[in-house]
Amino acid sequence: MLRTVFPTVTPTVTPIVTLIVTLAWASAWLSSPLLPAVFAASPIVATQQAATSKAATSKIAAPQAASAIVVAPEIMDLGAIEPGSTHPAKFTLINTGAREVTVLGAVPNCKCTAISDIKGKRIPPGGTLELSASLAAPRAPGVKEAVVFLTFEGAAPTKATIKGDVRLKVVAEPPYVDALKDVTSGSVKLRAADGKPFSVLRSGGRDPVFVGFDPKTDAPRAEYVIAWDLSGRACEAMPIWWFVFTDRPDCPAIPLRVRDECTGSKADMGRFGRFWIAKEGLIDAGLGLIGTASEVEIDLDHYNPAKKGAIERVDWSAVKAVRSLSPIADAAFISKRDVGADVVVVKLAITPKQPGPIEGELEIETATGTGRVPFTIFARAR
Repeated sequence: MLRTVFPTVTPTVTPIVTLIVTLAWASAWLSSPLLPAVFAASPIVATQQAATSKAATSKIAAPQAASAIVVAPEIMDLGAIEPGSTHPAKFTLINTGAREVTVLGAVPNCKCTAISDIKGKRIPPGGTLELSASLAAPRAPGVKEAVVFLTFEGAAPTKATIKGDVRLKVVAEPPYVDALKDVTSGSVKLRAADGKPFSVLRSGGRDPVFVGFDPKTDAPRAEYVIAWDLSGRACEAMPIWWFVFTDRPDCPAIPLRVRDECTGSKADMGRFGRFWIAKEGLIDAGLGLIGTASEVEIDLDHYNPAKKGAIERVDWSAVKAVRSLSPIADAAFISKRDVGADVVVVKLAITPKQPGPIEGELEIETATGTGRVPFTIFARAR
């Protein structure tokens, strides 16, 4: 046991001397390496340390327990899929627990995914339940992933994932125009997936600018590098898409998403007031005939992030009209169908007036406001 010996001060020593000696002793004692051990042995300090440690530990969230329901496969990878195609998939929910489990809900995070109704279904111990799902591929290239969130009575929640790589017959590398951080120009490689030669007809609304290729003297190739340039564009005039047109009937248009600060959250500020967005942001009508209407569909999603999706205007999906803002194509509203309370599928017609590549914008008007959606169509003579 540590014993502390205090210095003895005799009555004959003056108070000033006593003070000096005492301070010297205190300084030496406080600097002793044994001091931490003395305080550590103190029940008050030990109690405080334990309380602090317990409080810190209580702030660390316990890891979520693994669910007794195992999803097989956990991720359904469809591989390469074509734009606009729909792909079915099946998952098996396996109850590995010792008690019965009831499905409380199965909710996809994307309207592009349709699922079978399994709410209320019961899975006995060791039993299985099939979940059917399908992924509707968007028109734009790139990896598309959808998640189905599963909740249960008697088991922790889990999820099933389905994804696919949307690929055109002509592959763009990268599949976008990267104009972030004040970048105003660059290039994209175009490659025929089947290795067959093709021609690039238009790029960004004008004749294509090739790198290392002269269309006047060189024969068509299966691979090109084309340049893009967005310099001098005001923020409000920055396009959402850079369209490339080819002579391939199976790939007439290649949409390249423009990645720029002005095409993200700053774009389409009217969405907050009209309460809807065209989530895919693109209408690709494919090949068409001059003077003949091509029917296409587009999903409008309810949008109200400020109120966590609450529907404040029930007439947000009441479509009044569809107009073409391009002088070389007409557009008309045909019909709509509601998918739940937060999605409406709008059917419309686009009629080209002249042959060749056409790109422009459609204006969709509902009871709550108007919004614009880019469109493409490659028109041919009859």
